[in-house]
Amino acid sequence: MEHCCRDTSERKTVRSEEDKKSIRSRLNRIMGQMNGIKRMVDEDRYCDDILIQLAAVDASVKSLSALILKNHLHGCVAEHVREGDTDVLDEIVDLFKRFS
Repeated sequence: MEHCCRDTSERKTVRSEEDKKSIRSRLNRIMGQMNGIKRMVDEDRYCDDILIQLAAVDASVKSLSALILKNHLHGCVAEHVREGDTDVLDEIVDLFKRFS
């Protein structure tokens, strides 16, 4: 479970090594997909094929975003609300605006 630190000078999320490994693995997969797309462009591959791969990258990024958001809500946000810090809810509203 994540643990958030937030004061006036620094905001950070402390993640377990298992969570970091999972996130890094997903990021590596996304970067591999992007490198594959770059090769496809260099090889003059058909637009349809490239667009299909771009859709796969988009789905991978959205899936990773959803995982990080879920962990943030269950960890950081819940922790701040329990401590009486409801300002964190404004941050969540802003995040949802970015995702829409």
